[in-house]
Amino acid sequence: MEKNKRLLALILTLVFVVAIAGCGGGSGSSGDKKLTIAMVNPLSGDAATYGVSHKNGMELAREEINKAGGIKGQQIEILFHDDSGDPKQAAAGAQKFADQKNILAIAGSCLSSSTLAMVPITDKAKLPHTVVSSSTPKLSGISPYFFRMAVQDDKVGGLMADLVKEKINAKKVVFLYPNNDYGKGLLTSLESRLKEHGIALASSQAYLATDKDFSALLTAVKAQNVDALVVGSTYTDGGLITKQAREMGLTIPIVGPTGLFSPKYVEIAGKAAEGAIFLGAFIATNPDPAVQSFVKKYKEKFGMEPDTFAALGYDQMYVLAKAMEEAAAKGAVSRESLKEAMAKSNYKGITGTVTFDAKGDWVRPYLYITVKDGKFELYK
Repeated sequence: MEKNKRLLALILTLVFVVAIAGCGGGSGSSGDKKLTIAMVNPLSGDAATYGVSHKNGMELAREEINKAGGIKGQQIEILFHDDSGDPKQAAAGAQKFADQKNILAIAGSCLSSSTLAMVPITDKAKLPHTVVSSSTPKLSGISPYFFRMAVQDDKVGGLMADLVKEKINAKKVVFLYPNNDYGKGLLTSLESRLKEHGIALASSQAYLATDKDFSALLTAVKAQNVDALVVGSTYTDGGLITKQAREMGLTIPIVGPTGLFSPKYVEIAGKAAEGAIFLGAFIATNPDPAVQSFVKKYKEKFGMEPDTFAALGYDQMYVLAKAMEEAAAKGAVSRESLKEAMAKSNYKGITGTVTFDAKGDWVRPYLYITVKDGKFELYK
């Protein structure tokens, strides 16, 4: 009988110990070894270059932060979900991570349509959500938990119009754009700014983002006798448009948004990419020591030169880490404390100083980039 009592006491003690261990809180508590964030991005499909570069930049920064001791001794980990550029898959990824209470924040997606599908889910879950692109104006102020390290379309379109005025001095242009939220947002802001500059928009033609043959649209462009062709595209459709335009004998300047600033654009367009001008937040040839240090480390790890998405992803990870530090200084890191710290961000990175306005937007200028001898350089 006494033996049974001792056995029962031992079992109860073990149960108590296990229960205490299980009540230690989610991975966001200050005593845990890991702080977990997630990423939803196109890691396959036509937009994969953006997602993979974004992922690489964040991973490089995460490794540096963890090697330096992490956040109060806690290591940062990232979980990934491939949305393949599909808004439905992006929403599925957002829901999967929102349901995991240990996930403190989510990054992505690169595409506006995918991010728009995610935000209602992350907002409801009160999950801090940050992107380095997704520039549609529809995302401005959409949620107090949403933070955007990108210039929104109502600024990008205007900046393209400024480029056309300042660098080309065009009098009449044509705009070709994908028939989605991204393209429509660019059109609205481009049209308005062109009017301010006294530049005529001869026509604006939409196409499907999946189109491969642009000969009909380009034939119409050729007939309109314009001074420049402005495209609101990503590297895939932009590369094809550029290549086909030059093959058809169109020699006018081609101007584009940040989406053309990718090695894939040059790969697809080939020699036709020479002289194209577009916007960018980062260029690897920037002599700034911090930029060159990043470029060196990125090349050593991934065997290629970093693009804008890689650089922004790198800064994004440090912005999140700094917010985690701020939250951890006051106690356990939670979704709510991280969101409050993110709103107060003031981080000087390799792409500029990151601060967010009342709507969660990052307002900053862009560089003018061109292609010369198959390589990117600042356009002067």
